[in-house]
Amino acid sequence: MDGGLVMVDRRKPAHGFSDWAWQRATAITMLIYSIIILVRFVIDPPASGAAAWRAWFTPWAFRALTLLFLWALIYHAWLGVKEILMDYVHNTNLRAKLQMLFGEALAFYVVWATYIIWSLA
Repeated sequence: MDGGLVMVDRRKPAHGFSDWAWQRATAITMLIYSIIILVRFVIDPPASGAAAWRAWFTPWAFRALTLLFLWALIYHAWLGVKEILMDYVHNTNLRAKLQMLFGEALAFYVVWATYIIWSLA
């Protein structure tokens, strides 16, 4: 390669398949949750109003599934953002700072979502 531009760093192990597999696993998790919530909504729709929706989400198992969905969604987003940054931000320092910024924001969302879901009881 002339010009010194290296597209793939062969010294580091590739994580592409692992990221691909996790992206699919989180997508399947979100799909299963969506089907469960749709079925539950058809079988047992909540009444209108915030109190009814809160009661609908109160059962422990349903809160756990909702939390799993939100964690899968956030991790799915992290994998997507990471891949986009790796593909389009070639300055490694800028990419590292952006990944840290997005990572911190998504970590905040994990804590916030967990607090919200478990405060429903």
